[in-house]
Amino acid sequence: MGKKSSGKVMNRREFIGDLASAGAATLLASSMGSASAAQKSIQKPPSKKMPLYIFSKHLQWLDYDGMAKAAAELGFDGVALTVRRGGHVLPERVETDLPKAVAAVRKAGIDVGMLITDVYDVSDPVTEKILRTASGLGIRYYRLGYMHYDQDKDILEQLEATRPKMKALADMNQNYKIFGGNHNHTGNCIGTSLWDAWDLFKGLNPEWIGFQYDTGNGFNEGIGGSWKTNARLVASRIKMLAVKTGDKWGQPEWQNDTINKRENRPILTRKDFDWFFGMLKKTGVEGPVAVHYEFPGLGGAETGAKELKGMSKEEVLAIIRRNLNILKEMIAKTG
Repeated sequence: MGKKSSGKVMNRREFIGDLASAGAATLLASSMGSASAAQKSIQKPPSKKMPLYIFSKHLQWLDYDGMAKAAAELGFDGVALTVRRGGHVLPERVETDLPKAVAAVRKAGIDVGMLITDVYDVSDPVTEKILRTASGLGIRYYRLGYMHYDQDKDILEQLEATRPKMKALADMNQNYKIFGGNHNHTGNCIGTSLWDAWDLFKGLNPEWIGFQYDTGNGFNEGIGGSWKTNARLVASRIKMLAVKTGDKWGQPEWQNDTINKRENRPILTRKDFDWFFGMLKKTGVEGPVAVHYEFPGLGGAETGAKELKGMSKEEVLAIIRRNLNILKEMIAKTG
């Protein structure tokens, strides 16, 4: 610590000055409650390439401490935390609850690598609360919410109406030094085909807005081979990934998922994974990966259940651990 006033008890200003001189000024937040507890353990972004974070949707049957402990013991680098309707952190409680969740995760020796949100419109008051709170906690990535097409309106007109919203969001991201990634979700969403979102993001700084590319959705929306073209198109704007792990036979993607109505869809093979991660290596993509477990047979964890049914905690975590090891092996193979 720095010098204290001779013969005096340090006042608040002197105390803060001493903290700053020690390189820890960020430990003091404007509010001195749970937020400061999380800030005391702010970590730098992982130095390793492609850190793996479990999608916290699959651990919503655990509280913050339980989630953090499980993720650490399983071997993840951290958590991709749900901050959305029905998530681990409810958007309207982000300012009080996100610091608590982050503090629990960092106490376990890992980190919150990204947020999974409903955010896409800066006119929603909760948007800035989420980004401001996340930024203050040292979180540098979040996934955008889904923007759905109106089937009764012209596609191009809807995209043009969305363009200024994305510009405003990119500007807010820049202000809070946080990257927002559009998730290419299957269905009637902007970005499912990737081309439409790519066009929306043209001219916007890729440092602040781009893609969280989902391997499973990308493959299944372009099964004839166009998924590779689409992936190459957006590669320069990919800063985050979503990878779905496999079923009990160790396949790298879901198949015959009657719970989520994904029957008989083809799976992404290990050969496809090799191509994809090899392409990312060439283009320099090194961002965080959210690992998904969306195949049936996980006691409800696959759908974000708040309580397990028909399976024990140990059984669910054993499957998660095994498939994480498969994914690590596949990523390591491509260097």
